[in-house]
Amino acid sequence: MQVYLREAPTVVARDAIYLSFENIRLSPVDIEDIAKVAYRLLTCGGHEGENLDMTGPEALTMSDIVARISQAIGRTVSAVKVTPEERLRMLLANGISADFADALNEQVAERLKRPESRVHLKTHETFGVAPTTFLNFAQPHETVFRGSR
Repeated sequence: MQVYLREAPTVVARDAIYLSFENIRLSPVDIEDIAKVAYRLLTCGGHEGENLDMTGPEALTMSDIVARISQAIGRTVSAVKVTPEERLRMLLANGISADFADALNEQVAERLKRPESRVHLKTHETFGVAPTTFLNFAQPHETVFRGSR
């Protein structure tokens, strides 16, 4: 979920997020959920060799994600679909290094190959971690999305 904080400048300046996703579904996971699981895994052990998949609790479109950001900040944010090339140019124009911009572009290309994300909460359940919804993530970060931080 924290990757959406990188979109805060366009939310602040233009009430929009510019991404190459439109109607695909993502199930973003909060990095704090990952940290809680990692802590329990390291302190309790017993899961050596297991595949511990983690997703967020919701499969969301970009419209869903901006709706939750909008709810958190009290104003309407739009999802604007751009081509991967346009996104790359925007990243470079905003000072993102070419290597990092290329890596983000590759991430988008991989995501577009699998447009329907699944929700998998078994790891959360195994370690007793309540999964964070996107709204529960956006609300405490509303100052970042408002630009008042």
